[in-house]
Amino acid sequence: MLSWEYPPHKIGGIAEHVDALSRALARGGHEVHVVTPGMHGGYEQQPDGVHLHLIEVDPYMRDYIARMNEGMKEVGASIVYGYGIDVIHAHDWMVSDAAIELANAHQITLVATIHSTEFGRSGGIKEAYQMRIHDKELRLVSTADHVIVCSDSMKRELKGLFGIEDNISVVPNGVEVPKFSFEVDRCALKLQFCGSRDTKMILFLGRLVYQKGVNVLIGAMPRVLAECPDTKLVIVGEGPMRLQLEQDAFLLGVAEHVVFTGYLDDYTVRCLLKAADVLVMPSIYEPFGIVALEAMAARVPVVASDVGGISELINDGEGLKVPPDNSYALADAIVAVLTGEDDVVRDMVERGYNKAIAMDWDGIAEATAGIYMHVLTSATKNEELESKGDRNDYRDVETGDLWQYRYS
Repeated sequence: MLSWEYPPHKIGGIAEHVDALSRALARGGHEVHVVTPGMHGGYEQQPDGVHLHLIEVDPYMRDYIARMNEGMKEVGASIVYGYGIDVIHAHDWMVSDAAIELANAHQITLVATIHSTEFGRSGGIKEAYQMRIHDKELRLVSTADHVIVCSDSMKRELKGLFGIEDNISVVPNGVEVPKFSFEVDRCALKLQFCGSRDTKMILFLGRLVYQKGVNVLIGAMPRVLAECPDTKLVIVGEGPMRLQLEQDAFLLGVAEHVVFTGYLDDYTVRCLLKAADVLVMPSIYEPFGIVALEAMAARVPVVASDVGGISELINDGEGLKVPPDNSYALADAIVAVLTGEDDVVRDMVERGYNKAIAMDWDGIAEATAGIYMHVLTSATKNEELESKGDRNDYRDVETGDLWQYRYS
């Protein structure tokens, strides 16, 4: 596994994904090596059996990505020689240079998971640096023996952007439900973060960037407060839009009801999820929506934009979906949860919880390992046929999207 983020270094959802998937694969009997940047270089075997190889690289250097990839190539080559690796699994464009070079140099199967695209994150390619990222994404999906995405929405996006038709599978994110199996003092947490034990708490978790739609959520607050005046919005995360969002809250007259916490540790985030009255995902662009799944696991009602992977994740009364970029509709849905009848909200929470249970990482790891095996088997078949000189007569009846992990 090559990943530019891995716990405790967490920026977005990739860290959680790679960590949980790697541990689940190890539980399934596979030998897993994760190569990722760290504060200090070195090797350690995790208690769950994952081999962790840390590359020492300064994240504040201008050429951070290039240095990280150089380190990954060096460490990756030693792992290939020392352990006999069958598959290199790259996560997003930031590790693409190292992944492609290692795969080509050592003739190893390359699988790539594309968690999101620059086009989708930015609402189009407008700047030169975005085109450079787009080109790296194109090179990675074109070079990989197989591509994994987390939703049908992302599959359509990659087909449209890169023309990829074959060798692509949908395997969703998962959630570790037992991580939320503990009790919290909801009133104490509300007092700490909202200033009152009886406040209704709206929770947002994520990066403060345009595609997460936090401005839409702040725009919904005047309408929410008109119906539910004793309410606070707790925004957990950091990002380049924080100052603008703080100004938005001030200009709308809701600053006293909006709390910016910045980054919080994983345990505190899970505690807040269990204490919240509603988790809101107002995304403009969302390939999957893992935060919504975590809220379901924590037995919290979810209000989310009806967009991308969230549209596929939430159904059958498991949460409320609203049109994206619409503060009025978002406010109405939040109020419906905060003022709704207990039985109705409880039923929504229970449906969401059952969805979370069904999407455990062991099943997702099994599907991922199935893709590895399919690609390796297909490569072996092709090599045998090429050696016989009858490749033109060969038809693989197993082509197409074999490992569609269905969760609806």
